[in-house]
Amino acid sequence: MHNRSVSVGRGQYTAFGLRIASELKLPELVLSASGAAEDVIIRQADLTAWSDQLEQTNYVIQGECFMLQIPGTAIFAIREGREIEVCPYPGADMNTVRLFLLGSCMGVLLMQRRIFPIHGSAVVIGGKAYAFVGESGAGKSTLAAAFRQAGYPMVSDDVIAVKATASEPIVYPAYPQQKLGLDSLLQLESLQGNKHVRSQKHRLVLTSGHPVLSQHGELLKLTGEWNKYAVPTVDEFYNEPLSLGGVFELVAEPSSQLPAVTEQPLNVLGCLHTLLLHTYRRGTISRMGLGEWYFGTAARMARKVEGWRLLRSSSAFTASEIVQRVLELIHKEENSYGSH
Repeated sequence: MHNRSVSVGRGQYTAFGLRIASELKLPELVLSASGAAEDVIIRQADLTAWSDQLEQTNYVIQGECFMLQIPGTAIFAIREGREIEVCPYPGADMNTVRLFLLGSCMGVLLMQRRIFPIHGSAVVIGGKAYAFVGESGAGKSTLAAAFRQAGYPMVSDDVIAVKATASEPIVYPAYPQQKLGLDSLLQLESLQGNKHVRSQKHRLVLTSGHPVLSQHGELLKLTGEWNKYAVPTVDEFYNEPLSLGGVFELVAEPSSQLPAVTEQPLNVLGCLHTLLLHTYRRGTISRMGLGEWYFGTAARMARKVEGWRLLRSSSAFTASEIVQRVLELIHKEENSYGSH
């Protein structure tokens, strides 16, 4: 049994409501005070003995150990919700190693700890977290960025960690970074001057040399992600747990006849379906033996939160209209509760 106390040489971080001690530098995460006992340890280890088994399937599950291989990048071992071992391949890009460490590996670790990982983005509105989910390209990260521009702090991007307590679902913040495509960045720049967008003082330059309007510095292009960039959100990040107020499912329709945005309220079954459909790495849940926990947790959450489906035309960029409509829906819901 390894020593659970903080070790010299490990960086101390917080993310997803967890205290993390890591031998790998994790510049994306928020630093935590040294001296506190850690919840999770990230260490480097030689995992090459697993290479043959991982060659066919890329992941192997043995009890509470989840082995994952990303070809050309690294082998990872996620153990009992407490430890992640990392074995980078020679010459691997460490930015890509961290991308999978903080994404897929943390998603598995959260499930091992019975924390529900929603695949989407979340922002703070009226003191609660609201999640935006949808298929790839639906615009969830872009919409969260538009809310940031409008002054609503971000809670999470990609993986939303939710603990279903007896009284309500609680969202634990991830870390202050978004992944945004170049098209989204340019479209967000075009929103400047909109009444829902705060003015930006600095121009931000992509590493490819294309200027976009955002914070300051240079954006790192994410290796292995098609034309996506890591966007720091330190000044617009909310780093305290808060209740999950609702879930918005974004659906992009090819029809150009649609209005800018049309909403459909979701009943409990609709909300349950949305949560099940947009669970992070849901394909691994049954193999991890977590099916009963997974469905039961999603059902409890669906009874506690509000849900909407937002239909938008895929032929037009509608983030500002969706921001306005979401705020109206939430305000209407709050007034409805207040009248009872």
